[in-house]
Amino acid sequence: MKISEEIEIQCIEYIKNLFEEKDTSALYYHNYKHTVEVVERISAMSYSLTETEATLLRLAGWFHDVGYLYHYHNHEDRGMLLAAKYFENTSLKSDQIQIIIQCIEATKLSKNPRSKLEEIIKDADIGFGVTKRFFETGALLRREWESNLNKLYSDDEWEELQYNFISGVSFYTSYAKLHYRPLLENNIKKQKAILQEKG
Repeated sequence: MKISEEIEIQCIEYIKNLFEEKDTSALYYHNYKHTVEVVERISAMSYSLTETEATLLRLAGWFHDVGYLYHYHNHEDRGMLLAAKYFENTSLKSDQIQIIIQCIEATKLSKNPRSKLEEIIKDADIGFGVTKRFFETGALLRREWESNLNKLYSDDEWEELQYNFISGVSFYTSYAKLHYRPLLENNIKKQKAILQEKG
């Protein structure tokens, strides 16, 4: 059964309002702009999905980082709980809600995707940070960690951390391998050059 368009419209409004109501001044990276772009990337990668699958995946995208508004640690778990509670009051079936929750869980760095939908949201989320604006978003994430986690790095430490992280990124979907991988590899080269210049 097709999911009502109204469910997605109301979900978007709900998430937007949450970001506007909460103090997001220290969320330099994981903010509403990031959420919107991840959903846009999900949409671009959903061409082989059914309409229902694509909608469920976008709904997961809207909720995937909302946990940051409440607590910095274990934000995915908080997002999963918020999504479950929110969608229980809609016409979505329990198995559809479970798909949304599993897709949010898949965005954890420690989790390997177990379905095509989980592969897409995983690639959409990581793709935001390691492709076109890697060096810009890296600086934002550094500020965010300083503000929220009191993690302070020297410039050398940060550049090495960035290199180690970006070198370990893998993509799962053919879309991401085609569109994101070349950008990722170019950024790895640039980051390596920065390290060599400093070393």
